[in-house]
Amino acid sequence: MGIVWDDRFRDISFSHPMIRDVSVERIRRFKELISNEDGIMFIKPEMANFEDLLLVHDVTLIEKLREASSLPFVGFLDEGDTVHYPGMLEDILLVAGSTLTALKFSRYLARIYIPLGGFHHATRTSPMGFCPINDVAIALKTLQSKGERVALIDVDAHHPNGLEEMFYNEKLLKINVFAYDGEFFPRTGDVKRRGEGEGFGLNFNVGLPLGSSDDAFMEALRMLELVRHFKPTYIVVVAGVDGHMDDGLKSLNLTANSYNLLGQKVFALSRELEAKVISYGGGGYGPGSSISMYSFIKGLKGQRFLPEKGTEDREKREIVKKLVNLFLESSSCCLK
Repeated sequence: MGIVWDDRFRDISFSHPMIRDVSVERIRRFKELISNEDGIMFIKPEMANFEDLLLVHDVTLIEKLREASSLPFVGFLDEGDTVHYPGMLEDILLVAGSTLTALKFSRYLARIYIPLGGFHHATRTSPMGFCPINDVAIALKTLQSKGERVALIDVDAHHPNGLEEMFYNEKLLKINVFAYDGEFFPRTGDVKRRGEGEGFGLNFNVGLPLGSSDDAFMEALRMLELVRHFKPTYIVVVAGVDGHMDDGLKSLNLTANSYNLLGQKVFALSRELEAKVISYGGGGYGPGSSISMYSFIKGLKGQRFLPEKGTEDREKREIVKKLVNLFLESSSCCLK
């Protein structure tokens, strides 16, 4: 499998200054963990251009980013989450280019991972939640333009509001697994939002109760059965690891074992369906982030790797189980 990597990744963060250090440290530590792993090809990303960003973003956002990048100080692009800094536009184009490079190399490699990627909160017109742009949307839109049938699996502590907004009406399977209580950022992810138009019945918001453990996450991953029925040619995965139990933005009680299970399931689906996989590192802001990313990679190679003692909460697991059963029982009409 391939991993898109540039040494510049070690220093890029669009996160709040208070968590910048832990944000970049997880990428650095991940590279250390993965460097001696067998069967990995490192791919140097090409730079994107402004036209590539316009595929999913309004020109007003691009101009805002260009202007902010020219300022000689650090500030915020939004209400206090997503930073701007001198010269950030080059980093943004490198992030977007990483997605385009992954798509290019997917002609030759079955599974590709982008550790610095998965910026799923940005909307067409606005940065949001540490995301100046939406690189995942660029992948989805590019694949759609080539006639590919695409399934999105977005697993992250935070609901992918930007992706849901952009693709809500489109014929693209979207399975979102995230922490949810109606107030947790970004306050989106209503279970009743099932899609409209060509996307009707293809949007699944699997909100996990705050504090959910590995057993509830395992229940949520039963949703991946829908990918098998949808039969995509590409599976795009945001494998955010900020649901780990020691994450600084406390939300879930997962271990690295959960991310290994996610990787294993995606590996099995890709083999069975002969579907290509483009995957992202997503969010992660704690000491367990790097090992969780590594665990996902082991799973994506089809390898079982359980580095931590698992967690469980039967009450929360039952809540998730009932929701997943409801989704699975009502989904058959829309997956053809």
